[in-house]
Amino acid sequence: MKRDPVLPLYAPLLAVLIVLPALGVPVFGAEITVPKLEFATRGAVKDDTFVLSSAASADIAIEGGGKYGVYLGFSFAAPNLEKAFAYGNVRITPVTAAPTADDYNALADRLNNQAVVALRVAKAAAREPFGAPLEVAYFLGEADSFCSGDDFPLFFGTPPMGTDFKGFMYFPEGIGGDITRQYDGIHKVRGTGLSAAVTYWEKIVPMAYFYQDIGTIDSATGLPDLGKYSGDLRVLVNAGPAKLEAFGGISFRPGEDTIYRGGFLAHLTAGEGAAFLIQCGIPGWEQGDTFSVDNLYFLIEPRLRFGMFAVYTTFFYHPLWYLQEKTPDEQGKADINLKFLYGDMVSRMFEFGLELTGGLHSGGIDSSYFMVSPFLSAATGGLRWDLKIRVKPLDYDTPKEMFDTFIGIRTAY
Repeated sequence: MKRDPVLPLYAPLLAVLIVLPALGVPVFGAEITVPKLEFATRGAVKDDTFVLSSAASADIAIEGGGKYGVYLGFSFAAPNLEKAFAYGNVRITPVTAAPTADDYNALADRLNNQAVVALRVAKAAAREPFGAPLEVAYFLGEADSFCSGDDFPLFFGTPPMGTDFKGFMYFPEGIGGDITRQYDGIHKVRGTGLSAAVTYWEKIVPMAYFYQDIGTIDSATGLPDLGKYSGDLRVLVNAGPAKLEAFGGISFRPGEDTIYRGGFLAHLTAGEGAAFLIQCGIPGWEQGDTFSVDNLYFLIEPRLRFGMFAVYTTFFYHPLWYLQEKTPDEQGKADINLKFLYGDMVSRMFEFGLELTGGLHSGGIDSSYFMVSPFLSAATGGLRWDLKIRVKPLDYDTPKEMFDTFIGIRTAY
């Protein structure tokens, strides 16, 4: 017996069509957008067989328009679409005997590779209450990312300035082997609480967040804990050629160690030929732990452009603690990416070139890697298309596994 693998994806949207009219919000007057979308298909040889595996991630936003300060955000996530489609065509049947470890692992693989649409954030905002230069919001779920650079176009109308060294193209295994967890800024607010932004100044936006963060999973019971009380202060500054963002915050619960975090982003330009990006901070440091360089999130990216030619150099040191979780597999990891390109995605809508990417790990030479990757990118209809072939010359002992290919699509507004 087969089931429809698509219908469950529409359940949250059907709920919206029912709930919003009950709140007096005209659904068909709402604005539905896709602020973020990324698809990637990777082709590689495994056990002498060429295999395709695809991942997808998207944010779907429903806003009440200018009259209503209501925002609902849904996320679509599929770590392996091929498995999701295969599992979606097969019904789970009851068993007559006690399940074995293999049965449990098969069920875990099915659950971990579902294509899921889920509520990401619900937010209600009050703009300029009582005439004050403020925007106050009540939020539930995943709110703002700090020091990613994504908010500067939103607040100041500037061109995008964040790094391209993120997402499925560069981290196909995700963080700690979890493809659904990806690096995006230094910290992300996730929980239930209030935020406030002062909109009095044209070039400066101070912000504050007070919330209870999303609980982490207890390793002993497998159940989520109660979360911690959290607070963050943040400021964005647009000073022409210098764009700055900084934040600091804590999370605590009585009887437990306090968690501290903070960091900054700086994007500096010198004319049209040179730019410099740095993201540096501490995503998390628990009071009882010894502070070390492993707590550091550090990305530095000088960019040089000579007409249509450009060279980007990126160094990224992975933090041990990210998104309120420790990931021991990321401890001591660093990436270096040297990108030579011709073209301009902003003015000419295309670029192509060559990347040299290397990885270092404190675990030794066996944990390091080196890749040579020719690539081609083009933008059309609000989407960016990426094609890349990665060659791993150090894997010469297994020639068939020296190559893999990537085809990716992501939003390019």
